[in-house]
Amino acid sequence: MGVEHLQILSLNFHHASIEDVGLLHVPPSEQPAVLTNWKIQLGLQGIVFLSTCNRVEFIMSDDKYFCLGRQAHLIQQFELDPEAFTRIMSAVQTYRGEQAIRHLMRVASSLESMVLGEREILTQVRQAFDLAMTHRLAGDRLRVTGRSVVETAKKVFSNTDVATQAVSVNSLGWQAFKAWNLPHDAPILMIGAGATNTSVGRFLSKAGYNNLHILNRSIERAEVLSHILSSPKVGTLDKLNDALASGPRAIVICTGSDQALLSGEHARMLPPGPLHVLDLGVPSDLDASFRERAELTVVDMTALQDIADQNLAIRATEVSKCEALLEAGLSEYIERLQAREVELSLIELPNMIKTIRNTAMGDIFADDLEGLDEEARQVVERIVTYLEKKYVGLPMKLAKEAVLGQLRKS
Repeated sequence: MGVEHLQILSLNFHHASIEDVGLLHVPPSEQPAVLTNWKIQLGLQGIVFLSTCNRVEFIMSDDKYFCLGRQAHLIQQFELDPEAFTRIMSAVQTYRGEQAIRHLMRVASSLESMVLGEREILTQVRQAFDLAMTHRLAGDRLRVTGRSVVETAKKVFSNTDVATQAVSVNSLGWQAFKAWNLPHDAPILMIGAGATNTSVGRFLSKAGYNNLHILNRSIERAEVLSHILSSPKVGTLDKLNDALASGPRAIVICTGSDQALLSGEHARMLPPGPLHVLDLGVPSDLDASFRERAELTVVDMTALQDIADQNLAIRATEVSKCEALLEAGLSEYIERLQAREVELSLIELPNMIKTIRNTAMGDIFADDLEGLDEEARQVVERIVTYLEKKYVGLPMKLAKEAVLGQLRKS
């Protein structure tokens, strides 16, 4: 008994390009059929498939070593061209046993993520195991593995500060906006309707800001964001001058343009008074003359990047705590897996005891029971049923304690 059954093939951004990782993507809707085919072809006890924007993990349970030939057979299922196949085969990382469970726990705890402490990976890991279990692809050992991995990662996020300091542009931008303490009915002009402004807009809407005006180069994307944020004020950039003249209290801007959108001329269109600008564009969407406007507060990507670097440094100091929790999680996993192995080895015990009980009651002592009245027979039935349960539970308990006791000594 042990953890050598757990074997993982990993292709991730550490060793391969994002484009090559994407070549191994399988849409969730297709995964049940595809994974079933892999499981049958490769003769696996169980399989879980984790696919994110920057990593693919083939998580497998198999007592036989997953050799290079089987790896090649699996990667060939993606019908890659020869060059891509060669690149991917050389970039795939393999893990087995304790090395595999450590790797998986590190992945789920974000210690292997592009951004240390990002929580989304835990959700993705949980969903991958849930899908495999729903379609009976994981098997008993991977069911235990998934439970231990998720529980350990939750402890990492709950008991350390590895994820408490914001590092994403969206989160940091929103925190900067909140610090301005604007009233919820303050007029806010959003320029740009891409992913960044959409994310910040969701924060604004959820917090109760209800006076949003959305402008974008294309009206279609502006209307999509307008629908998401339930904001009826929407238009294209040819309405920018009018929107500025109306006197927004804050501007959230991220256009993706290679030139600054707001100039000194635009600044002069704004009514006098305090103005807050959250500039999330790279390069900046504000030129130098716009920044000269009186009573102007600007938070841009340079300031946010400084904060992000500081927060990442704080997160990094938590890694040693995370590693300690992972080691504890590994020990708990091995104990849980060993206990489950004992249960499976004794799975026939209840049926064996039941057969003995039926033989005794229905054959060996049948005449004696016939001589008893109804009440006496019910008492005997209750006694035998009680003993049956004890004789099933006690050996399992003793066996698990013996195995786990030896495990703790080793």
